[in-house]
Amino acid sequence: MNSHVLAIKWRPRSFNDVVGQNHVVQAIKYSLFTKKIHPAWILSGSRGIGKTTIARIFAMGLSCLKGITKNPCGLCENCISIKNNSFLDLIELDSASKTKVEDIREILETIYYLPVKGRYKIYIFDEFHMLSKHSFNALLKIIEEPPEYIKFIFATTELQKIPITITSRCMQFNLKLIEKNLILDQLKKILNKEKIKYNQEALDILSDAAYGSMRDALSLTDQLISMGSFTVENVHLMLGLVKKKYLFLLIYNFKNKKHNLVFNLINKISMFNINWENIITEMMILLHNILKIKILKYNSDYFFQNLNFEKNISIFSQKIFNDFSENELTFLYKFLNTGKKNLYLAPNPKIGFEMIILEILLYFSN
Repeated sequence: MNSHVLAIKWRPRSFNDVVGQNHVVQAIKYSLFTKKIHPAWILSGSRGIGKTTIARIFAMGLSCLKGITKNPCGLCENCISIKNNSFLDLIELDSASKTKVEDIREILETIYYLPVKGRYKIYIFDEFHMLSKHSFNALLKIIEEPPEYIKFIFATTELQKIPITITSRCMQFNLKLIEKNLILDQLKKILNKEKIKYNQEALDILSDAAYGSMRDALSLTDQLISMGSFTVENVHLMLGLVKKKYLFLLIYNFKNKKHNLVFNLINKISMFNINWENIITEMMILLHNILKIKILKYNSDYFFQNLNFEKNISIFSQKIFNDFSENELTFLYKFLNTGKKNLYLAPNPKIGFEMIILEILLYFSN
């Protein structure tokens, strides 16, 4: 195990370590507590939010030498083998590389052999939706009437691609994107234990950039640590972002018809070696916040202060709030969203971004 990789070193080893998935954890723990364990489970949701991790802890709860338990000891031979990926009765399969029906038939041939060391033979299928139609059909019979010592745990990012004939025979749980504040708290806890100094604002930006994935957050943290210092400047450099003041200035100047000023700003932004798709995303987030204030009639001064903006950024937020109508903000958001989807069609991302801005300027010129 590479203990220097945070996503591996700090991977949850018990249900109590799992962050942001209480609804799934409680259901599995109750099932283990009552010893009433359904033979097939589907864990669905985005990448990096804990599907496979929960499946492995579930396997520990089923296999722990102290008995079926919601609190596996983590110290017995079976628990240690599962943590080290060497437990003979836990078979993990990458469905993306086992899509053919022949592969599934090979697996099914081994199912009727009894467990070697555990109470159950446990199959974890990662990216389960990648199986072919014939492979799903081959699995259907065994899922419908499995031997009592067999347990299936299917992990997928695309539940809709799994046939209803399969899903209807499984316990289904959809894992949520992890809330930003939970990611932020977990990163603080890990960095403090690792004795790594960090900048609060940098950590806040990084937590946003993870988009609900704890694994992505830890991978980004690793990258930032490798850059030598945990600063806002390095976060911007790593993610291809710029300070929010440039984005507010850009939006604010859409209506003043000083087109040269807008493109001078774009040229200044481009000097930061930024990711244009991320810039569009940041602009959409800013517009969303301002539009929400207008529509929900929030106190704008209070709201902007609670977004932790610098003083000059709060001033520009207020100006955009005052100068742009709800319809104009909605148009900008939708236009940026469409432009982001089509960015890959442009000769290069900067040209694609500039075309989005040119069309916005034309809209406000009419």
